[in-house]
Amino acid sequence: MKENPAKPVGDIGAKMLERMNISHAPLRAFGLHTIEYQPHMTILDVGCGGGATIKDLLKLSKESVVYGLDYASKSIEMSSLNNKEELNKRVFLKKGDVAHLPYEENMFDLVTAVETVYFWPDITKGLEEIHRVLKKGGRLNIICEGSDPDAIDWPKIDGFFKIYRPSELQALLVQAHFQDVVVHHGQGQYISVVGVK
Repeated sequence: MKENPAKPVGDIGAKMLERMNISHAPLRAFGLHTIEYQPHMTILDVGCGGGATIKDLLKLSKESVVYGLDYASKSIEMSSLNNKEELNKRVFLKKGDVAHLPYEENMFDLVTAVETVYFWPDITKGLEEIHRVLKKGGRLNIICEGSDPDAIDWPKIDGFFKIYRPSELQALLVQAHFQDVVVHHGQGQYISVVGVK
């Protein structure tokens, strides 16, 4: 069995998620800090992977509640382990699909999507769903390590995989009715694309 970042499974998937928790720390340090945080936020991390983003968000918004969603069972398992102290207190995890979010309208102050939009077969539907569950004035923060499909010989992934240019993500957010869409650039190809409902 080989690694599959699109849908990690088994021990290989668990090891990959732990490695990503560590290797994506610089990306999270850049991208999560492109917005301001308030106490008591209700946050959704879509494609929560190994749970490191959730752990960071708990510190950035004091007394926040963070929901994590991923369509891979192994990701939910690893996010649970890595946030066990706050599980079912401030952290609530669900297996699910961004194109059919299992949450009510106007529920979240912030939705984060770190290193995950590459794997969404229907990004338009995913963005529409995120817009639906955000409160008025709530923000979406898409954080990507790769933003130039021509710059690197990207590995073949078992499943859907697409690298988006900053202009493409900006246009997709506008199409999904997000306002004040801003692209922040970090080192290399790092981007944080922020839109407001």
